[in-house]
Amino acid sequence: MDFGQKMSLVRKQKKMSQAELGKASGINGDIVGKYERNEMKPSIETAKKLADALEVSLDYLVGEG
Repeated sequence: MDFGQKMSLVRKQKKMSQAELGKASGINGDIVGKYERNEMKPSIETAKKLADALEVSLDYLVGEG
């Protein structure tokens, strides 16, 4: 799984909408969707904010497997 797939999976497991994840991480919900669809790649700082909001490690989101 890639970054977007992992992010989407964890978000859905936590029953969060893209807008809710965006609000929790300080990122626009539309941009969250673009990350999930791999239309855009987040900066390392943004990826860290998303990982923190999802309560997972950055390594989990960006790592292989």
